[in-house]
Amino acid sequence: STMAARPSRKDDMAPTPSPYLVHGALILAQLIFGGGAIVGKLGIDKFNPILFAFIREGCAGPILCAIAFWKDRVLPKPRHIWWFAVTGLFIFANQLCFIVGIKLSNAVVGSAWQPSQAVMVTAIAVALGWEKATFFKIIGILLAFGGACFIVFFGAHIEAGGAELAGNILYFLNCLGTALYVICAKPIFKYYPATSITGWSYIMGSIMMMVACLVANNSPAIYHFICDDCPPGSKWHVPTNAIFALLYWIILTSVGSYLLMTWGNKYADASLVLAYTPLQPATSAILSFLLISAGFKGKLQMPGLNILGVIGIFIGLAFVVYDNRIAEREARTKYLQVQNMVSDEKGKTEVSVRAVESLGPPDFNDEDDELELGPGASEL
Repeated sequence: STMAARPSRKDDMAPTPSPYLVHGALILAQLIFGGGAIVGKLGIDKFNPILFAFIREGCAGPILCAIAFWKDRVLPKPRHIWWFAVTGLFIFANQLCFIVGIKLSNAVVGSAWQPSQAVMVTAIAVALGWEKATFFKIIGILLAFGGACFIVFFGAHIEAGGAELAGNILYFLNCLGTALYVICAKPIFKYYPATSITGWSYIMGSIMMMVACLVANNSPAIYHFICDDCPPGSKWHVPTNAIFALLYWIILTSVGSYLLMTWGNKYADASLVLAYTPLQPATSAILSFLLISAGFKGKLQMPGLNILGVIGIFIGLAFVVYDNRIAEREARTKYLQVQNMVSDEKGKTEVSVRAVESLGPPDFNDEDDELELGPGASEL
């Protein structure tokens, strides 16, 4: 039978999920990320951020791989290992840059950077011819990004130097890494289920994080810059205040959010996967307000009138979701038109998915590309 190019072979046999379920998964992932910025900021106080990231990755990577193997019974083929190394590199880069960034800078500022991911993904996808630059898509993303910028810059005094500048540069690299992960994960959906892609990309990223931790802890200059508030002799020490943050980032941010985002990536345009990132600064700002009001200030800052930027964020989201619904209706109409036009010699309709599918990433062009599922593979 004819298989779709984007979902894996196994996923083709399952019914397409409800659009509301897809949107819900993407929204929940971003809410978890938004909360993670604040939890992480509190957790890395007087704690080496790269050690934090290494422990997180070292625990989350094997968990994700175990989930992937239990669900799919699939191991990466040798010729695809390099592709998982690429996606793993971008997961490593985005997570390392973000955790060090919130150590050096404001956590709400870090969350407010995240909507730029959608702008980066759209620019890359349009440049590659994978997506169309529609009016509503571009306007929606720009409105959401504008709202996030309002949260960052209205009434703020950001120093152009030192740790603050380095933090903002790291936030930029964090967002670029996430965008490139989403783009590069697209082609391998033909060969592997979403959970396997997430798990094996993550295990590659965790190996890279181990190397980064060893380098940083053996370089006095790097260590002092990223952790100037750390007590002497604490390079490998995990303080008690970091335990909850580590559990949150391992279980919810690393495992939960990435599984949700990778699964949603199968059924939505690459730009839509990240179009919900404006929810991150809104979540971070609200959580900061609640924690500071309750007396858990730490190094958090109380949001001011800049919180009104969430208005632009949600208006932008409405434009992007509306554009996605238009695209879905057009694709459905095109499918029905081709289905009515193409018939085989027996009078049965044979529809080529490639003929009716919207623009997507190129294939690997492997000859033996059939996905082999082991016995006992489960459906989640």
